[in-house]
Amino acid sequence: MADNEYAATAVNRFQPRLPASLYEIAWQYSLFDWYSAVQSGDIKWDLAPEHLAYLTPGAKSELFGEEDSLITVYADLSDPERPRLRPDSAGGPVEIGTYTRADRFRVGHAYPANKTSSMTDYSITTHKGAEAHHIAGFRDDAWGTNNVQDRFSAWAKSEYADAVREQATETDAALLDGLAALGDDNDQMQALGEAFIERAGGEDEEFDALITVAVKTPDSEGYRYPGEIPVLNDVMVEKKSTRLESISVEDASGDGVGYVTGNDEQVTGGSPGLFGMYGKKQREHFPDIDTRGGEAWRARPLSFDMAAAVAAADSIFEDFFRSLGNNRRLYILPYLAMRKDGLDTDTFEWFYDTVYTALRDAETGSGGTFDTELGTLVQEVTAAASDDGAGHLDDLDNEDYWNRVRFAVVLQVTGNPDRVYFDTLDGIFQPAALEDAHNGVTLSATFEGDGIFGTYPSPDSSPYLGLGLSLIRRILYGDYFGRTTEPTRTSRQASETPSAGDIDDHEMRRVRALLTCDDVPLQPLLEEYVNQLVQDQNELFDNDSNYTAFPQRSLVEQYTQLRALSNAGVLKTTNTAFTFTTSAMTDDSDTRADRLESFMADHNALESDQTRAVFLLGGLVGRITAFQSRETVSSTLVRRYPIDYLTKQTVKEVTKEVLQMDHSYAEAEENRSYWTNNRYTSRLSDTMLATDPNDWEMSDAELQWLYSLGISYGLNDTGIAQADDNADTAAADD
Repeated sequence: MADNEYAATAVNRFQPRLPASLYEIAWQYSLFDWYSAVQSGDIKWDLAPEHLAYLTPGAKSELFGEEDSLITVYADLSDPERPRLRPDSAGGPVEIGTYTRADRFRVGHAYPANKTSSMTDYSITTHKGAEAHHIAGFRDDAWGTNNVQDRFSAWAKSEYADAVREQATETDAALLDGLAALGDDNDQMQALGEAFIERAGGEDEEFDALITVAVKTPDSEGYRYPGEIPVLNDVMVEKKSTRLESISVEDASGDGVGYVTGNDEQVTGGSPGLFGMYGKKQREHFPDIDTRGGEAWRARPLSFDMAAAVAAADSIFEDFFRSLGNNRRLYILPYLAMRKDGLDTDTFEWFYDTVYTALRDAETGSGGTFDTELGTLVQEVTAAASDDGAGHLDDLDNEDYWNRVRFAVVLQVTGNPDRVYFDTLDGIFQPAALEDAHNGVTLSATFEGDGIFGTYPSPDSSPYLGLGLSLIRRILYGDYFGRTTEPTRTSRQASETPSAGDIDDHEMRRVRALLTCDDVPLQPLLEEYVNQLVQDQNELFDNDSNYTAFPQRSLVEQYTQLRALSNAGVLKTTNTAFTFTTSAMTDDSDTRADRLESFMADHNALESDQTRAVFLLGGLVGRITAFQSRETVSSTLVRRYPIDYLTKQTVKEVTKEVLQMDHSYAEAEENRSYWTNNRYTSRLSDTMLATDPNDWEMSDAELQWLYSLGISYGLNDTGIAQADDNADTAAADD
C-alpha cells in the first residue's frame, strides 16, 4: 500500500466532529502512531488496524538496543497433534537476545497502564524485571507471575483464550490448544525453566526484559512472533477489552451512545481515562460515579476501540512532554482542529511530517531541541492567526494548514498517584494574547525616550523588558510568573521546591488560570510580588556592592506584567483597593513635574488619595536615596525604611521623617546642589492627611507594592530639562 493510501485510511478513521475533549486528541494520536508504524517498514505482514490500536509498541522503548532485553521461547506447533518446544538440535527452547526498535510490532506487546509487579500483560508477550530464578518460572508464590512458563500454563489457558477459541477457525483454535497443551506438560515446562537458567548463566542473574513466544505453525517454514499471528492478537484484544470494562468500575459496559463517536454501539465506562485521571488511585473521584457497576459506565461511555486508543495514548504522549522539575510534566500535544469531512490526505500528511513528527522526535532534557522546535511551531501558528501572517518561517501558502493546528496542554504531577493538575484544548491562544499585551507595554511611552523606565533597568538585563519578546514558552512553563513571585517572604526554598501540583504551586497555578480562561486575582499576586521584592531587597542588604539596595529590575518586571495582564483582560481586581488599567501615555512631557503628573493621571491605581499618597512617599524615598547614593551616604532611606517596614500603622511616621529629611538636606546644601522635590512634597502632605491611614481600605501587600513602585519611580526620576517657570526651582531641581 502506498503512503497516500495509508493516509487515506487514517483520514477515513478521523472523528466526524471537531475535537472537544482529550479523548479525540488520543484518537488522532492513535492514527498518527498507526501511520508512523505502517510507514516505518517494520510491519511486513498484514497487521489489522484494530489489533494495532490495542498494542503498545513504545511502552518499553527504554529497552531498545539493551543487552539481554528480549527473552524468546520457541514453540513448535507444526504438528498440531504433537506440540513441543524447539529441540536442542535446532537451537533449544529459549534464547536471550536484544530487543530492537524493529521488533516493537512483531512481539505484539500490550502493556497495562500503571502495571503492578504481579499483573500480567494483556499480550502473550510480557515484561519483567527480576532474577533468572523468577523468570524461569520456579518461584512458587503469588508474586511469581510473568515468566517463561506461565505464557503457556496461564495466558494460553485463560478465559480470554477460551473466549477467542470458541469463535476461532479450526486452525487458529488448534494453535491455542497447542500452546495450552505445552502448559499442561510438566516435563516440558520444567525443561524450559532449566534451559533458561542455563542460558542465563545462573539463577541469580538479573534481567529487565520482554518475555515472548515465537511459534512455528503448520503453514509456516519458520517461527513467527505473536504480533504476526492474528489469533494471538485476538486474545490480547479480548483480554484488554475485558479489562477496559473493569479498571475503574465493575462490569462497566452495555449498549449506549459513544461519548466521542456519537454512535449507538457497545460502550464501556471502565476506562481509567488519559493519564489515569479516572483511575482508582486518583484522589479526586469522577463525579457521581458508582464503582459497583450497574449504570456507572454511562457516566463516561466509550466505544471499545476508543477506549483502547485512550489506553494506548499515554505511551504515545511520552514523546510530547517537557519536564518542569519536581515531578511536574507539561504535555504539549499539537493536533488538527478538523472534522473528517473537511480533512484531506494532503493536510494529514503535512501535519504528520511538519508538526507531529517534528515535536515527537525533538530531544527533551537539558540541551535538547524540544523548546526550540516548540517555539518554531508556536510562531507559525500565531503568525497564521494574525491578520497579515507576518512572522511566518514557512511558505505563506501553508497558512491554511497552520490555521488548523491547535495545542492541547496538560500538566501532570507524577507520584502515587499521578495527578492531572489541569488540561485544556487550546493552550496557545491565551499565552499568545498575553505575549502581545506584554510586548505592547514595553513599546509604550513609559519605556521609551524620557519615559520613567526608558533607560533603567536596561532591557538587556531581563528576559521580560525587551522589545518583540517571544514569551509563550516562558508563560507555558511557569517562568513568566515564577520569576516575579515568591510564595513566602522568608525562604527561597519555597520557590525551589513547590508543592507537587498543590494549589500553592505559585509557578503554575496562574498558568492554570490563564489556560483555562479563568482570571488571575490581583490580591494574591501582589502578595507574592511583595514577597519577591522583600527577599531580593534582603539579599541586596547582605551584599557589600555599591548598588542601591532596592530591586528595581524585579519591580519593573512586575509592573510590566501587571499592565500586560490588565491589558489582556485576565486580571481580577475584585476585593482590592485599586484596579490596574492605564490610559494611553505620552512621552512629550517637558518637565519632571509634568511627567510625574502624567504618570499618576494615566494609572487608575493612583487615582485615590490613599494610593497616590503611598506612591508619592515611595517616590520621595527614591529621590532622596538617589541623592544619598551620589553623596556616598551609607545609611540610605531605602535601608532605613525597607519595603516591608511600611504598614498602615507606620506610614504616617515614615512620611513625617522623610519630609523632615528632605527639608534638612535642602537647608544644608548651601550651593543648591541638593535636588529639591517639590513635585512630591507639595502633593504628599495633603494626600496623606486626607484620611487616617488606619481607615484605609488597603492591604499591606497593596500598600507595600505601591510604595515600591514609587521608590523605583523616584530612583529613575532624572533626565528631563526643568521648566524655567522660576529660576530658583529650575536650578534647585537639577
